[in-house]
Amino acid sequence: MKIDDNPILPATVVTRNDAAAALAAGEAHKNGTAAAGQGGDTVKLSGNAERVARMSEALQSIPDIRMERVEEIKKQVAAGEYNVSARAVAEKMLMSIKKGVAV
Repeated sequence: MKIDDNPILPATVVTRNDAAAALAAGEAHKNGTAAAGQGGDTVKLSGNAERVARMSEALQSIPDIRMERVEEIKKQVAAGEYNVSARAVAEKMLMSIKKGVAV
């Protein structure tokens, strides 16, 4: 059995707050400003954890709702121009069921 020293991604996932706290603790220790009681403990994040933290921050800046798209669809509905393909909806529902995702 081969043992890989690179951890898989889920093992390195940390929350944004955890990553920020760990980075702050590391900076405080490097600068000699570690709070009393930390006793010289250090935290070193893996490259994957740091990338995940940066990606998480980037995702936080993206809005959940694209308001320009919502407004465009509202205008189409109001004008009676918004059409949905029943076939496309049915196909997506079937694909969701096949994947085990509740509709």
